[in-house]
Amino acid sequence: LPGAVSAVGGLGGGTSGLVKGADAPAASLALPVPRVDAGDPNAGFLAGLMASAPAELLTALAAAPAPSTETRLREIRARLENGDAPGALTALESLEGERPDDWRVVWYRGLAALVTGGHEDAALAFDAVYDAFPGETAPKLALGLCAEVLGQLDNAAEYYRLVWSTDPSHVSAAFGLARVQLAGGDRAAAVRTLESVPESSVHCTAARVAAVRARLRRRTADAGDVAFLDDLTAAARQVEALDVYGLDPARREQLSAEVLGCALDWVLSGGRGSVPPAAGGRTLLGSGLDERGLRFGLERSYRTLARLARGGEERIDLVERANRYRPRTWV
Repeated sequence: LPGAVSAVGGLGGGTSGLVKGADAPAASLALPVPRVDAGDPNAGFLAGLMASAPAELLTALAAAPAPSTETRLREIRARLENGDAPGALTALESLEGERPDDWRVVWYRGLAALVTGGHEDAALAFDAVYDAFPGETAPKLALGLCAEVLGQLDNAAEYYRLVWSTDPSHVSAAFGLARVQLAGGDRAAAVRTLESVPESSVHCTAARVAAVRARLRRRTADAGDVAFLDDLTAAARQVEALDVYGLDPARREQLSAEVLGCALDWVLSGGRGSVPPAAGGRTLLGSGLDERGLRFGLERSYRTLARLARGGEERIDLVERANRYRPRTWV
């Protein structure tokens, strides 16, 4: 879409056992927003709007000198953001009756369909926009999202990869590509995608955190999974490196606990026997790579999290976890 402005989505948490699929309503409203047509009678009015909350914006739009295509489109979006899908659809239907072939109306038809669960209808609308603007990023991202929520993982990956390989400023494409790669069971590809987010990006830290979790999430501890040790080591190095990116202490410690917990599961499954003999004294995040060392490491992480906790109940829960992991001693 000419002059669209991008927003970013992220990596979810656990479908296909590995990753939570995109939240279609939230992700659709994070798609690039078409810029206001400078020739619209209300272009200046819209540029001067200070309201940001949808409800406030709707009030401000009601004060427009006279309705125009752009103010009506902005109203449709504000209603979608405010949870008023019926109102948005009514306004869209009215505008469609007057401007059925306007690409902006077609775009918002797709957006409204995604928000309200009409994923196939959304794909048809965005495909029409893509046909009109094949070189633009926005319809590719939209079609990637449609394919993802429809379970068409190969198609989704193709659209996301196309955007990410041609314009690294659209980090939402990297997160989308990693989601569908994880959903397809390709952890290694998802990690590579997330680690390809450049350090110059404001989303670099989020991508590195997601890469750590992509390596280990829902990973079944198996004594014969020698590659698990490599991923544990790589994840630990990534957590240590995140200090440089300014990751807050609580999130850093939570990640440490996740890595150490995965390592303990692996050791208890018999994975310690897969450690090369030359790795005697090997450590992970400062903890020995054996049951005792990892339990001490987990106890330390949960006590640190307890000190950082804001609420009393959360603090008590974290202290109890620390006590559960504490190795038995004679004193």
